[in-house]
Amino acid sequence: MRMASWVGVMAAAVVACGPAAAQDDDLVAAVAQARRQCGAAGPLQPNAQLNDAARRLSQGAPLQQALQAAGYRAKRSYQWNFGGYRSAQAVGRALGAQCRALAEADLREVGVMRSGTSYWIVAAVPFDPPPTASAGSVAEQVLALVNQARAQPRRCGSESFGAAGPLSLNAQLTQAAQAHAESMARYSYLEHQGRDGSSPAGRIGRTGYAWRSIGENIASGQTTPEQVVRDWVRSPEHCANIMAPGFKEMGVAYAVNKTSEGGIYWAQTFGKR
Repeated sequence: MRMASWVGVMAAAVVACGPAAAQDDDLVAAVAQARRQCGAAGPLQPNAQLNDAARRLSQGAPLQQALQAAGYRAKRSYQWNFGGYRSAQAVGRALGAQCRALAEADLREVGVMRSGTSYWIVAAVPFDPPPTASAGSVAEQVLALVNQARAQPRRCGSESFGAAGPLSLNAQLTQAAQAHAESMARYSYLEHQGRDGSSPAGRIGRTGYAWRSIGENIASGQTTPEQVVRDWVRSPEHCANIMAPGFKEMGVAYAVNKTSEGGIYWAQTFGKR
């Protein structure tokens, strides 16, 4: 996951059946049993694209290449290969000794492939961004989290801030944020300067917002309001924008492009009129 701030002022692999129609139920069940032995709650859901990725692994493809070719985007993914085992249950017992990745609570989906006594397993935390239709509720959640952060004194790097008053959402600031988030997602970049050469001040000015001071935070990769605000607050420059007492209004937007580097891009604008 990555971020950047402006004032006018963020895959891993562990290596140790064919397409979806050839899914090995016994092997999926063995993975579920291994997760229980590792103390993880809930089985993993079989996924046809991950089955395809496992098939590609069996042909020698690296994990990320296999996922990409299968059309599956993961926040995190893990791979296990086993050879010489005569049953899925035996593979499950061997897999149960590798709990570090298998027990990850966020794992949700699995794909498998078997050929003779060789087995390939892929488990993943899926890339699951909020839908476009949720933009309004997501903005409200970000606003609530930002105001919660502003409500108490905070140190942003070497700079100390007292508690600041709450911000309110502004449609023009949101419009500027949306334009930049969509540009970053479309062209797969994370910068304050737009692909059209625009600056945060220029984008906000286009909306007719008559500002006295403005700021902008951007980020990519985070799929929830909690994640993106947490990462901004933990970064000194972004934290300083969030805590700045001079800002009175905020806009926030996100845009998704699953084929881009970041997958999802966020823009947060601040202003005082």
